[in-house]
Formats: sequence, structure tokens, C-alpha cells
Amino acid sequence: MLLFIPSMLVSCNDVLDIDPPTSSLTADATYSSIGGIEAAHIGLYTGNFHNNPIYYQYLDVYLSMFSDDMKHRLNSWSAYYANEYTTQNSVIGYIWSYAYSSIYQSNDFISRLSSSDLLSESTKNQYIGEAYWFRAYDYLLLVNLFGDVPKVTSTTYDENSTSPRTPKSEIFDLIISDLQQSQKLLESSTEGNTRVTADAATALLARAYLHAEQWDNAVAEASKLIPTDDKGSGTKYKLAEFSRIYKANSSETILQSNQSGFGGSDTYVGYTRPGILFIPYTTRANYLLSDALVADIRSDSSDLRNDWVGVLKSGSTTYYYPYKYKNDDTPSSSDDYEYLIFLRLTEQYLIRAEAYARLGNCSDAVNDINRVRKRAGQGEFASSDKDEILLEIETQRRKEFFSEQAFRWIDLNRTGRADVVYPSTGYKVWEPYKKLLPIPYNEIGRNTNLTQNQGYDEL
Repeated sequence: MLLFIPSMLVSCNDVLDIDPPTSSLTADATYSSIGGIEAAHIGLYTGNFHNNPIYYQYLDVYLSMFSDDMKHRLNSWSAYYANEYTTQNSVIGYIWSYAYSSIYQSNDFISRLSSSDLLSESTKNQYIGEAYWFRAYDYLLLVNLFGDVPKVTSTTYDENSTSPRTPKSEIFDLIISDLQQSQKLLESSTEGNTRVTADAATALLARAYLHAEQWDNAVAEASKLIPTDDKGSGTKYKLAEFSRIYKANSSETILQSNQSGFGGSDTYVGYTRPGILFIPYTTRANYLLSDALVADIRSDSSDLRNDWVGVLKSGSTTYYYPYKYKNDDTPSSSDDYEYLIFLRLTEQYLIRAEAYARLGNCSDAVNDINRVRKRAGQGEFASSDKDEILLEIETQRRKEFFSEQAFRWIDLNRTGRADVVYPSTGYKVWEPYKKLLPIPYNEIGRNTNLTQNQGYDEL
């Protein structure tokens, strides 16, 4: 069966001043009171942003190594950066199980709250809309990593334990439907960007449309967030000054997570998990940017993204590491606090640029590219050739999103470029079938209706 790790969440942030339910309470009891529902609602956030490593670590770290963005200092990590993973790779197993655990939690929340009359209609809509967003986020990850995956929308045992793999196209239909529901249900929400809002649903929907190759729809959704000065209809967000992009008060952040309390009280106040992991705390860096990525960024000395390449010299060795997040402890000024960013306006420009290019609208694609280049301190890009424009978008996406949310891994796989790029690294043991990760061996053992991705042995 699918491996679930249901959690009624043992940590809590300051969103609501209420304790989460204890493990002794049944789910029925939890949803029988407003206090219990509020605690379950907090659980959507703590269960993912604080307790689910897919959201705060696995994509930034392991999937960055699966791509050509990053390696580890130790050869013992070669299973990740050389793509020598098997069906028994523990991280891949955890990605699958944590994603379905989150989906289970969203399914349970949506089902129980839909039949409840304890909350006001507006609050109920808001909470359900947020749950739809989390489910869509998890499924968008799964379908990009594994291809066809089981579509589970209930909490019934039979569905969870025996579901076969559902065609990728149907999963995309579910993702899009969930995000459209989320938009509608959250349209009256006034929450800030540490909560899922209608704008967060719009941003993720634009991403989903891009991945599903629905170019017109991707343009339409991204344009809702892009400012009017750039042929959009958005009024809330603008590209931030470069030094402010990852700050908690960045003008371009659509969704972010305050990591305060992650790992215990008075911890992660104004700093993030990537900051702790990537910034060296000894004379050696563990997570190393690939030579090709460093060369790509450093090829233009005017590119401000050179500041995101950390440099550590130790003896005769120079280490280059991800340095987007600058804090690994609480900064002296709250103005310098950093939160973990999930959605930002830059992505919407590059989503729209790619969708425009795919549609043959090269001039508008170039305009969006140049908004991103200008903010990064680069000169203007000029071309009317579709293929050149798409390669420039690939380059800009790599420079903007390295070591973030598996962008590079997903981008090269969805555009068919992985088989061209990865064999040239010199360190990857690459075969085309590896674009899809193996279905974890334990999951196939639990659910005999699951089939393995081509190229992987069952053992």
C-alpha cells in the first residue's frame, strides 16, 4: 500500500494561539470543536513547512544533486550526484511517503471540513482552499519526479492500499482543478504571504500549466501577478532589489514560510534550513556548486547573482557553495530576517516568457527575459529565434533557481534537455530512463497494483 506517515503535528508556530491536538485524541474528536479544527488547520502548515523535509530540505539538497547544479564533497554521496540511485534509495522512498502523507492529511482535512458547520462560511472556504493548494503542490512534485502516480483523493483504506498508477494527464487535471478551487475559495482571504492565498494558488497554477504545456493558460495566470507596467494586471508584487530577494519583507515574495521554532523554541528565528545546510561552519563546505554552474554565473562579471556563489578557501582548495540565504543564525536586525521562499514573482516572468516563446510570441518573451536580466545587472538579450530564446530562458531559470525546489531537475526533464546536458557533466552515470525516479521498492511490496518505471530492477 502507499506508505503514509499521518501526523497530528507536534510543533506549532504563532499563526494561531492554540495547541495542536494530542495523539490521544481521535480525528473525530478533533473535528468536533472549533478549537480542534483550528489545530488541524495549523497542522497543514506545521506538518509541511516544519515537519515535512520535502518542503524545507529534500528538493533544495538532494534533487539539486540529482541535477547538474550541485555535488557533495564526499564520494560516498555519489548515488545522488552521479544518479546511481536504485529502487531502495532511502531519500526517494521518503519523498514518496512524505508526499502521500501530506496528501492524506489534505484529503482528511477537506473531507471532514466540507461536512462541518462549526466555522463561518468564509473561514471554512479559506481553510479548504489552503488544503487544496497543499494537495496540488504534492501531486505536482510527484508527477514530475515519478510520472504516472496513484491518484488518491480520499482516506479510505482500499483506495490508499490498492490504487494503481494513474496516467500523468489525469494527475495534471486534478492539480489544475485543485488550484482553481483554491483560487475561488481564497478569493476573499486577506492573509499575508506566510499563508496560502489566492495569489499563491495563481502562481502555482501558472507553474502547473507550464509543466502541462498549456501555454495560453500559463500566460494568463502569470499575467495576473506580473505588474501592469509589464503587461500584466498585478498590483501587489514587484521585483525586489537584488539584495532583498530572500529577505522576509521582499516585495516579490508570493508565499514564504517563517521557520521560527523549527527544531525547538527560539531556533530558526530569521534564518532558514538552507542557510544552515549550505553555509559552511568548518573549514570545508559540504554542498558544492558544480563547476559548470559556477562558470555559467561567473561568465558575466556584471551578473549580481555572483553574490549567490559562496566562496570558501581552505589551504589550496576553493569551495563554491549556494549562498542565496545569508543567515545561519538570528541576525541583529529584524529587517534582515530571512524566511523560506516557495513562490516569487521572478518565476512568473520566466513562466510567461517560456509560454510566449512556445506560442511563437518572441518579442514579448524577450521583454520578460530582460526584466529578469535587468534586475540581475545583466545587459539586454536580443533574439528573434525561438530556440535561442528557449535556451536563454533555460539559462536564466538555472541562474535564478539553483538549489531551490528541484527547479533544474524538473526543467531539464520536462523540456527534453536532460539527455543532452547530463552526459556532458563528466561525473554522471546517465541513462535516459533515469529522468523518472524509481517507484520505491517498499511501496511496490505493499501495493501489488503498482508497477515500476522502465529501466529499474525490482530489487
